[in-house]
Amino acid sequence: MHKRSIVRLAGASLAIFVVCGTLSSCQKKVGEVLVEKAIEQSTGNKVDIRNGGQNVTIQSEGQKIEIQSNTSGVWPNDIPGEVPKFAYGQIKAVTRSDMPEGKSWVVISENVPGNIIKSYESLLKNSGFKTVSTIITSDEGEGGSVSGEKDQLKVALITGNGSASLSVVKEP
Repeated sequence: MHKRSIVRLAGASLAIFVVCGTLSSCQKKVGEVLVEKAIEQSTGNKVDIRNGGQNVTIQSEGQKIEIQSNTSGVWPNDIPGEVPKFAYGQIKAVTRSDMPEGKSWVVISENVPGNIIKSYESLLKNSGFKTVSTIITSDEGEGGSVSGEKDQLKVALITGNGSASLSVVKEP
């Protein structure tokens, strides 16, 4: 398994802990130390995990993953301006990755209404994105996915059961 895959897997695992509220602020927790040691043993690289309340940052040799939960509906201001704002539902968590291969963002939203895939697809097209794939998972349009590309940007939206995940990748 590649080192960056292990770091991403560890970041995703840590995101689950943060979103579920199992980590809290203050001092360095046993969970943080255990995750650091697991990543260090797997990759052979020094890793630093910082938990600032609802924010967690993982850094290792030019790679950085930041996880924010309970962002109170705030759209990340560092997402490239070409990406249409996802304004359906309430933003609950944002994950940022900064790696040599590029930057990425994942925005998790709740209380998302159905029938938004076609709407977001239109927003992508109006912003100059080429739609790569659009899938509607039910006749009522309650869930599905849409993805698009524009220059070095790739955007994918997955929705269902009142929640959504918007992923943005910017290649160098």
